[in-house]
Order: sequence, then structure tokens, then C-alpha cells
Amino acid sequence: MQVKSYTFFQGTQYPLRVTWVFGDEPGPTIMVQGGIQGDELSGFCTAQMLTHCNLRKGNLIIVPRANEPSILRRTRQINVDLNRRFDKEYNSFYEDRLARAIRFLINGADGFIHLHEGSGFYNPVYVDKLRNPNRYGQSLIIDAAVYKGLHLERMCLQTIDRLNKDIANPSYRFTLFNTDTFDKTTHYPEMLKSLTCYALVTRGIPAMAVEVSKDIKNLEWKVRKQLKATVYLLEEFGLKVDEPDFSFPKSSSSAGLEIKINGHLLKGRSIDLVRGGPVYTAGSDRAEACSVLEPSLAVFASDRPNLNMLTAPRMALSTFPALEVRLDGDRMASAKVRWQGTGSDLPEPNGPVFLCWLNGNPRFVNEKGTLKAVDGDQLILEGVLGSSAEEILNLKGFVASVTSNNGQDVGYEIIADPSNFMAKYMLDEKDGVSRYRIVRETPGKRRAEFYLSIEPRRVKALELVPDHGDRMFLNWVVDGVQETPADHYVLKDVWSNGGQNKIQPFVNGIPANWGETFEVGSGRDTTVTLRHATTFDLIGSMTIRGRNYMRTSLD
Repeated sequence: MQVKSYTFFQGTQYPLRVTWVFGDEPGPTIMVQGGIQGDELSGFCTAQMLTHCNLRKGNLIIVPRANEPSILRRTRQINVDLNRRFDKEYNSFYEDRLARAIRFLINGADGFIHLHEGSGFYNPVYVDKLRNPNRYGQSLIIDAAVYKGLHLERMCLQTIDRLNKDIANPSYRFTLFNTDTFDKTTHYPEMLKSLTCYALVTRGIPAMAVEVSKDIKNLEWKVRKQLKATVYLLEEFGLKVDEPDFSFPKSSSSAGLEIKINGHLLKGRSIDLVRGGPVYTAGSDRAEACSVLEPSLAVFASDRPNLNMLTAPRMALSTFPALEVRLDGDRMASAKVRWQGTGSDLPEPNGPVFLCWLNGNPRFVNEKGTLKAVDGDQLILEGVLGSSAEEILNLKGFVASVTSNNGQDVGYEIIADPSNFMAKYMLDEKDGVSRYRIVRETPGKRRAEFYLSIEPRRVKALELVPDHGDRMFLNWVVDGVQETPADHYVLKDVWSNGGQNKIQPFVNGIPANWGETFEVGSGRDTTVTLRHATTFDLIGSMTIRGRNYMRTSLD
């Protein structure tokens, strides 16, 4: 058995951790996902536990936390419901980038199991307010009994029969929930936008959801039953899997949790920060729960509740009352901020100087100046140097929040992606470079603006280092074929007009790290694909064809 883990969107506010498990014997590949809605704890706990299984036959693609930002805030959604973004291609919020990657993953699967946690207890007829057709808990959910020869009902009923034998409380037993999604009279038309429906209709693979109840308070019991249901379904798919043996953490604990602010360990209930100074944050979780659940860690400033400071630097141009530490959404610690320094405004004789973060590095832009970015770069608008006001900076054409589109774009992670901005706000486009206005709209301050230019990301060549011979450069030709001697190669670097970390490589459809080794076999084709690391948009693919390599005495 082999296990490979990878994190898509590394360094962004929406990392997507994925684990591939390759069984001892070949068999179907099944994708299991949890955490698409952040207030459903069981789903991401169960999926994380499954990564520790022993797989004897078949393969697994496991996505424990499909929507980490919503998990960290312990809410169903941040902007939009991620599980309603699969009926078509969207490109408005970070959720749509996650959906793009999830569709890619599911394209490599022969079946799909979605792990959820819903309110109440599903029952086909009304019993009471907690047990009726509008509740979802303790059910296996399918879109149809049979869909184009896929016998979903039969698979789920056999699983339910096995599962319920070990559940003593009849109220907690599982029920089949057929939403009849494709029936014109369905009571659940929103399911047409769900991921299980996408898997079933677009991919043509069996898909179902395992939903436990939020009204059962024993989390460990729910996780163990959901895990058992998942294992039973995997066996229905033809996999052979041993359920992992684990000790479930009794509760979240701050023991072993280390957070450093500007290099100093966060202790107690207060912290000193300098007004106008940098705020750099680092953290780690060495608690027992870390090894089992591998929880997501975040530090939030009270004025920016959706910006995880562990991956977003900050300059404290404006003050905020407190810092908060969260672990998988549980509030672990908080500290009031005691501010040092004055809060008086400095004069602006030559106009304001704007502070922005570009790929984690500070950039200072004068009025009417231009911040130059490449497609896929990460941008945070910080404020105006020397200003004590809570500045309002409006990137025209960008919508920071679906709930409050008030023109305030300070403190949000912005991905430089012209297709994500409203086209009517583009100032101009020349040689593929698009330009946008960022306007100061702070009450009581003089209106001023600067510009953001975004040029396309261009790839020129791949740098490879073979086992035998010197490093080489392969011209990047989209959909082209390049021949090289058969050998093992290190995927050393990429020549482009931007940072290496903004390009995500794949080798034969599996994500790879820069510096990783791959094989080009004699007479065989190896496909290298490049995608934007922050948006998952396709840059292109190229085939590397291995030709016979005759080893000499000099090798």
C-alpha cells in the first residue's frame, strides 16, 4: 500500500488537502470527501480517519476538508454554498476555485461518497419537527434508485442493513433517502447543483451521501458509524479495506498549541503590538489530536474574521481589538491587543502612498502609480501609510464579499485573475495586459487612486535534471511533444514571468512538487500538465516521449 498527500492552493486562504491511497491489489478508484460545509464536523473527522485505513484492494482519493475557510469559521458557507456550485462553471469566489479542483479530482474516480452531517432525522413521512422529509440526518442519500444502469438503491440498502444491525437505538438507525432529483415533481430541485449529482450525471459514476445527525451529540459515535458506513459502501464498490483502529480525541485542547506573534509566544490574555508595525504570525499544533485529526489552524484579527494571518502578513496601519486562535473552528485562545505608539495622521504633500502585499511581499504605490502583477498572483490591500483612519480602498470590478459589497476591499485575499473581475470595470487591455482602478473612498479623506495591471502568465521552458547527464531545458509547447532520453528526471524549475510557486505541475494526472523525480520510459509518453496554483485554471499540457538511451562506460 502506498499513500501520497498533497495540498492544492498552498499558501492561499483556501488550501485543499488531498490524500491518495493506493491499495496492495489493483481495483476501482473511489473518492471520499467531507467538510464541504464547515458546520458539519463529522464529515471531515470521518474522512480524516479514513486516511489511516489499510487498503488491500483498490484506490482511494480522500478529501477530508473540502472547504477549510468555512470549517475554521464553523459555518455552512463563507460566500456561497460550495455544494451548490457543480451545475455549471462559476468564477466569482474562492469556492468556485475549490469546485474546479474537486471536479478535476472526481474525474479520476470510479465512484464517489460524500460525507455530511444534517439536522434532525430523515423520515419519508412527517412524525415531528425533528423527524420528517425535510430533515437529512441518519440517512444514505441518492438522486435516483437506478440511474443509467447504476443501482444506487441496492448498494445503499445493503449497506444500511449491515449498519443498522449494530445500532441498538432505533431512533439512530439509518434510512434510505431518495431525493428523486430528476423527477419533475421532486421536492429537492437544489440537488441538481450538488456534487453527487455532478458525479452521477457528468461523470457517469455511482455517487451517494452518508449523512449523520447534528442532533446526536456524541461526535465519536457519529464518526465511527459514518466511517463504518463508508467502509461498507467501499466494499460494495469492490474495494477491500480494513477500518482504521484509532483513539478518538475527547475534546479540543490548547495543550501543545504554539502561536508566535512577531517571534514571541502568544501567552495570556493580552499582547503588545506597535501601531503601524508589522504583525507576523506563525503556529503549530503538537497536541495529541493533531496526529489523528490533523486539524486546520488559524489566527484571526477581530476586524478581519476571514483572513487567516498564518498565511497572510499584515501591517497594523489601523488598530483592531483582539486576536483569536481557532483549531478546526473551535476557539482555542484569544488575546486583547494593547497598542503602542501614536495614532496621529501624517501629512500627504505628494499624495497618499498605498501599501499592498503582493505574494506576501510589501509593495508601496504612489498615487496614480501602478502595481504590476501576473495572472494568479495574490494581493492584499493594506491601507495608506501614515493614516490612522480605517481606510476604504475599492478595487473596481472585484467583489470581496457576497454579503456586503460595500466597496471595502482592504483585508481580503484577492487573486489577480481578470476573468474573476467584472469586465466593464477594466480600464484597458494592451498586449494581453489588463488594467484596473483602485480608489480611495475613505470618508473625510481626499479621493485618490492607483492602478493594478495584470499580465498573462507565460511559460517558456521546463528545467529537468536527469540521472545521467547534465540538466536540460525543454521548450514548453502546449499540446506538443518533446523527445528526451529515457531516464529518471528531477522536475527542477519552470521558466516563466512569475514565481515557481504560482504554477502547479502534474505528471500523468498526479500532482507533483518542484524538485520531485519522475520517470520517462523508453518508447513511452509522459504527460506534464501545468495549472495556475491559485485558481486551478489550465496553463497547458505537453508530452515528453522517451527515446532509447544507450548507457556508455562514461555514465
